[in-house]
Amino acid sequence: MRIDTSQSAINGVYPFTKPKEPNGNVLTVPKLADYDIHPITGFLPSDPPPLRRLPEKFEPWETVLDELSDLLLAGKLRVTVARIPEIEATSLTTHREWQRAYMVLSFIGQAYVWGRNGEATEVLPRNIAKPWYETAKYLGLRPVITYAAVELYNWKALDPSGPLDLSNLAVMKTFTGPDEAWFYLISIAIEACGAPALPAIVASLEAVVSRDLYALIDNLKILVQITEDISKVLVRMYEKNDPHIFYHRVRTYLAGWENTSELPKGLLFEGVTDPEEGDVVEIDLPKPNGVPKSPPSVTHPPRHVHGTYLKLAGASAGQSSLIHSLDVALGVEHHPTRPTMPPSPLHPDPSTHAPAKPINHIHQMRKYMPGPHREFISALERAPSLRTFVYELVNTPGNDPVQADEIGRLYNRCVENMRSFRDRHMQIVAAYIVLQAKKKKDVGQIDKRAAQASRVRESLQAQGTGGTDLIPFLKQSRNETSEARVELEV
Repeated sequence: MRIDTSQSAINGVYPFTKPKEPNGNVLTVPKLADYDIHPITGFLPSDPPPLRRLPEKFEPWETVLDELSDLLLAGKLRVTVARIPEIEATSLTTHREWQRAYMVLSFIGQAYVWGRNGEATEVLPRNIAKPWYETAKYLGLRPVITYAAVELYNWKALDPSGPLDLSNLAVMKTFTGPDEAWFYLISIAIEACGAPALPAIVASLEAVVSRDLYALIDNLKILVQITEDISKVLVRMYEKNDPHIFYHRVRTYLAGWENTSELPKGLLFEGVTDPEEGDVVEIDLPKPNGVPKSPPSVTHPPRHVHGTYLKLAGASAGQSSLIHSLDVALGVEHHPTRPTMPPSPLHPDPSTHAPAKPINHIHQMRKYMPGPHREFISALERAPSLRTFVYELVNTPGNDPVQADEIGRLYNRCVENMRSFRDRHMQIVAAYIVLQAKKKKDVGQIDKRAAQASRVRESLQAQGTGGTDLIPFLKQSRNETSEARVELEV
C-alpha cells in the first residue's frame, strides 16, 4: 500500500471509502440525543432529574410506597394494596411522571408478590397490574422490577450543584434499608462515572468514518480512563453492603418470576389482556386476593379473575445499558448458553429436565431496558465496527506504524479493563451470593426463612441470566470479553 504524504494524511486524516452495509448503504453513527441519553449524565435521567413524587391524583400509590417497609413488617402490605383505588396510568403527563410511576409501582408490585418471609402470590390485582403494565409498555420496559426502576429512576443528588458520585448520591426508596441503598448506589455511581464514555464512543465511531486517527486516539484515551474508573467504583460495594443482609433480605425482592418453582406459570396480571402477551386466562381464587388467612369460622366467596400470565426475570446489573454499550462499541461478542432449570415439584432433580434451548442471556436482558436505550445499543451494532477498523489498521502494511500501534494498544487496554471489571464483578457475586448460599442456616432460623433462602437460590438462575448457572455464565462472559483483543506485533 502506498504511503499517503498529503496534508490530510500528515494531520492524521486518511481519505478512504466510507464503511458500508452489504446493501450498499453507508453505515451511520447514532446521535445520543435521539435515544434519550444525556451528554453529561448518560443513561441517568437529567435536566430534570427523576421526579420525587407524583401529582396528587396518584397519592394512593405514593402513600403505600411511603409506608412500604412498615406494611411489610406488619404483614399488612397485601391488605393495604387491595384497598388502593384503580387509577388510570393514562392520566400521567410528563415523561418523568411515567418514569416515577413505573418506579413506584415496581416497588409496590414486587412487595405484593413476594411479601415478607411468606408465600408468594400468583395473582397481582388489577389496581396495580394494569397501571404497572401500562407504564412499562409506555417506557419500553417490562412490568417487573428492573435496573431502570431501582437505579435509573431512583436517585437524587444531595446537593444539586455537587458531583454525581458516592459522596453526593442518594436513593429515594428501598425495601429494606441502608445496605440495599448502597447496593443501588454503586450501580448509580457507575452509570454517572461511565457517562462520558458514551460521547467518547460516538466520537470514536465518527473518527472511524472520517479516518481521523488523532481524534480516535484522544477518545480511546477517554475510554481507557473510564473503563478503569468504573472498576474502582464497583469494588466499593464491600464498604457498606453486608453480604448476609443482601442475600437474605434484599435479593428476594429483586427476583422475577421466569424460572421459579413458586410461580411455575409466572405471575397472573389481572386485567391485562394485551394479545401480544399471550392468551387471556380466567381463574377462581378461593378468597379475595390480598386477604390474609382467616380463622376456620370465616369464609370468603370465590373471586373470578381474568388476565395474562407473564414470565419475567428480575432486576440485574446485566440490564445496564452502559455496560452493553461498551461491549458493543469494543466488538465484544457474547454467545448463547444452555439454561439450567430450577427444581420443581414435578421435576425435583434438575438433571431430569430435557435439554433447554440455548439462549443469549446478555441479549435477553435488553428486553428489560428502557426502549430508547435498547434502540441505541442496536444502532451501535449497525454502526461502523471499531474493532474491525483497529484490526485492519494494525495489520495493513503502509499505515503509520506508530499511530497504528498506539491505537491498537489503547483499544486493547479498554478490552482488558472490561475483563478486569467482570473479574471484580464475579468476585462480588461469589462473596454476596455463592458463599452465602453455601452457609448453613443460622441458629433459630424459622422455616419461612428457609423457604426464602430457597427462593433466593432459585432466583440466582432467573435474574440476569435467564436460567443459566451463575458463575459459569459470568466466566463465559469474561472470557468472551478477552477474545475481543486485537493481536499486535511485539
